[in-house]
Amino acid sequence: MATKHYEWRIGKPPPILGDHSVAKHRIIDRYVRKYLEICTSTPVQERLNLTIVDGFSGGGRYRYRDEEVPGSPLVLLDAVAEIQDQLNRERRKGFEIRTDFLFVDIDRRNTDYLQSVIEQSSHASSLSDTIHIWTDDFNERIDDVIGVVKRRSPQKGRSLFLLDQYSWKDVTFRSIRRILGELEKAEIFLTFMVDSLIDFMTEKRGELQGYRNVELDHGFIQELLKEKTESKGWRMVIQNELYSHLQEATGAEYYSPFFIRSPEAHRSYWFLHLSRHREARNVIGNIHWDESNVSLHHGRAGLQALGFTGKADAMQDMLGGYEFDETARRASRESLLQQIPQIIRDGVDPDRAPSLEQLFGSRCNDTPVTRELFEEALVELRQLGEVRIEDIYGKDKPRSPKVSWSDRIVLARQPSLFGPFGPLAAEK
Repeated sequence: MATKHYEWRIGKPPPILGDHSVAKHRIIDRYVRKYLEICTSTPVQERLNLTIVDGFSGGGRYRYRDEEVPGSPLVLLDAVAEIQDQLNRERRKGFEIRTDFLFVDIDRRNTDYLQSVIEQSSHASSLSDTIHIWTDDFNERIDDVIGVVKRRSPQKGRSLFLLDQYSWKDVTFRSIRRILGELEKAEIFLTFMVDSLIDFMTEKRGELQGYRNVELDHGFIQELLKEKTESKGWRMVIQNELYSHLQEATGAEYYSPFFIRSPEAHRSYWFLHLSRHREARNVIGNIHWDESNVSLHHGRAGLQALGFTGKADAMQDMLGGYEFDETARRASRESLLQQIPQIIRDGVDPDRAPSLEQLFGSRCNDTPVTRELFEEALVELRQLGEVRIEDIYGKDKPRSPKVSWSDRIVLARQPSLFGPFGPLAAEK
């Protein structure tokens, strides 16, 4: 998380870390551990090739509540090392996680500090072998970064990128498109200070390099500024417009729409997960539910939560924000019980029941709902007599609590009396 906001100097105390950044590091730690658990789950597998890139690494250490804590490079190194030790204990033949770590920072003082921190850690022996520290601009070295990933994983380009910029303009969307376009198994965590972008947006600044980095042209800036002067809920409307732009400009097939709250800065920022795989999107969704005290979703419960049809909808749906708590879970369940049958009824092909993939996999980006929550709603709808669940061969699954991606969801010929669409639903 290296920028001018944080400074590392050898011989001086490290910078202070805020609560929201501690939570962000916790999300990264949990995700890496879950990622490795999934990628090493095959019993006969003996190795995994992976590259982890921290494009704004900083100095690797902070102060937090009167003690020193690891920064993102050490969080990543420790997580992989601990999972490696665990696998060696559990697997009779052992297991090798072949990981290259690439830590990049533009400030020489930060990388010198990081070098010193790693030299004093249990990972010192891996320096210059599998741990590489570069002093440079991440975007200018994108060709070399992609080359490192391909050397470790030539076919799939398996990699995790942490692009934890302090602002919104230091990671170019071109770099993100390169990563996702050339590396099939790449996943990206991107910090995007959306509130800072909105607060300091002016037409005069519209020609600055930062706007070009995120591909905001002058015309688009004018449109956003018009919202700022004419719309009562202008901040939420602009956030929605920027989010749509980010989705399109980065080329990510799957992405998370979640915010991290920063009480210290009195602003929220996006901590986005971008990938080409739906399961990755689901894992990060579950982690945001677990981090309910810091994660926020500006939108409705249920599906199509960011699919606003107009400014009035955006203002109505985003006023309060969606907390990842038990109230939000109940709201999601109630919304799904209403939405799922209606989506099936409105399907393009009324003669062919949709699969879980078609119902949820294609809609998971713009919702706080996870696959697990969606499955729970399907099972409840089955119990209510609203739907049947069939496997790929058409065999009924009357009691299974699990729904496969290929399972088909068939509407009951006649809704139950007290189901969401039954004649007595309003009397419940």
